[in-house]
Amino acid sequence: MKLLLKREYSKHLTKGSLSLEGKLLCKTLEPSVKSKPNPCAEALYRLAYDYDDDRGWYLYFEADARRIEIRNNSVTAAKDCIVPVTCFKKGIPMFSRLACRKLTDKLMDYMEQGEEVWLEIYSEFKPSKQNPWKLNPQNTLQGQEA
Repeated sequence: MKLLLKREYSKHLTKGSLSLEGKLLCKTLEPSVKSKPNPCAEALYRLAYDYDDDRGWYLYFEADARRIEIRNNSVTAAKDCIVPVTCFKKGIPMFSRLACRKLTDKLMDYMEQGEEVWLEIYSEFKPSKQNPWKLNPQNTLQGQEA
């Protein structure tokens, strides 16, 4: 089984949509591309699950010698974490704990039956640390010269 995480990069947060077979499971939040360390690279990762006494069951994958967790957490405090959310209301993430619980329960059922679950992370546009546009003296946008 393969999940698709489509990222949308912005200055402060990276938002995403997590889907399975074309059906949206939940939205996601990650730290910004400009944060240190950066979110994991766009690639294909094998998911696994683990248990923590304080927060219960959670999903994770290995990327760039780091353990990236998919769990309910504060995005500002989570450097190696993808946070599932149900929706956004006026830009504010809503029902993170519920989205995380539903996602973990659904995927753990598949994993316990012996099925491998993969996560493919992609975006339509690659992130850039440079601003490709600037205002010229006439206040119109023009492409930045390389």
